[in-house]
Amino acid sequence: MTAFGLILTSTTRRLLRFRRLVGLVLLTGLPAPVLFFVSFGTPDSRLAGLYDEMMLTVFMVLALPVTALVIASAALGEERRLRTMPFLVLKPVSRWTIAAAVTASAIVATIVVGGIGVAATWLVGAILTGNTLIGLPAMAALAITSAGYAAIYVPLGLLVSRSTLAGLAYIFIWEFIITSIASGVSASSIWRIGASAYGDVRTLSSDGVAILDEMLSTVAVGIGGATAKVIVMLVLSVAFTGLLLRRRDLADE
Repeated sequence: MTAFGLILTSTTRRLLRFRRLVGLVLLTGLPAPVLFFVSFGTPDSRLAGLYDEMMLTVFMVLALPVTALVIASAALGEERRLRTMPFLVLKPVSRWTIAAAVTASAIVATIVVGGIGVAATWLVGAILTGNTLIGLPAMAALAITSAGYAAIYVPLGLLVSRSTLAGLAYIFIWEFIITSIASGVSASSIWRIGASAYGDVRTLSSDGVAILDEMLSTVAVGIGGATAKVIVMLVLSVAFTGLLLRRRDLADE
């Protein structure tokens, strides 16, 4: 196996430790029981809109950003905090290979955890609406959003010792407040980028369209544009993380 594959495998396994996995699955799976209980007394014509509301608000805006933060910031942050970084960086492996592999592992782990939550809500949504493909847009949005957050949180975990607090500040101050007030920077919001892919893949109910329009602000619906944005972010992130690994004396940390 190549160095990239070894780092990807070992890091993903570490990020999916049982205790962390259980807590985050409970978070990402939250829309499923909420959707189930709220559906009682809801007319059949509004069930699809209720599903969209759960996925676009509870999952995309709350559960997924926090899950991605916990996982991606730990990708290199745990190595730094536990002083195991020298075992990683002193190997004859390109720093950019390490950065790419660790970033990929953060994406994979987030998709695994988020995918369990999406699958649970997908099952409930399919039973309620009869649409067996109802969960596909959420899976597409999950992959894109996971990649976008990994591009931010992996280098953050390397730079900042309290990366979880810094990441929460980013979510609430930048993604919730600043991008909502200043429409010119709303396109930089990761969950909005993911939601734009969701809206492109799924033919939304009228309720879902209203929710999505309110969420996106000036961000255009489109999975192609969303994918292009996160690819650029990932390239810049890997380059920046690799540079950090080269420049910093991590063996002494």
